[in-house]
Amino acid sequence: MPKFHLTGPVRIAAALALALTIGSGAARASHYAVADVPRLITPEQARKLHKANVETTEQLLEKAAKPADRKTLAKASGLAPAELYAMAKRCDLLRIKGVGTEMVLLFEAAGITSTAELIKRDAATLTTAVLNANKTAKISEKPPTEPQLADWIEQAKKLPQVVEAGK
Repeated sequence: MPKFHLTGPVRIAAALALALTIGSGAARASHYAVADVPRLITPEQARKLHKANVETTEQLLEKAAKPADRKTLAKASGLAPAELYAMAKRCDLLRIKGVGTEMVLLFEAAGITSTAELIKRDAATLTTAVLNANKTAKISEKPPTEPQLADWIEQAKKLPQVVEAGK
């Protein structure tokens, strides 16, 4: 197999691209097309978001993180700012690597609706809350373990807090 050697400007460009990929600040974890998460975003909400050119949960988070942005998106989509706020907080939790739609619903059942709330919890207490919530709501066949929750709390602590309160 031939070996390729990067030289000069090509080496610098490759190193820069790698650095940007590795150190890109906000975690890019579990983002979905808005139509692909019907447990978090209803088909009707997804249709309205598409009308406003919002295709992914990442775009939704970007366009609904701040109250003023939610008002703008509300006008473009026909969705209420309060609805958009709730969806933005769900998308906020999806930034955590390993957290998908089922875990977002389980967090909500346990009283956690955003990364800002998650970082205030300790893993042991949260494990009890999540297991109790799952026992009642029957959301997951495989609820997270205490070490998983501890990891997610630590990940959340490293994320910039982007969702601002207010509807």
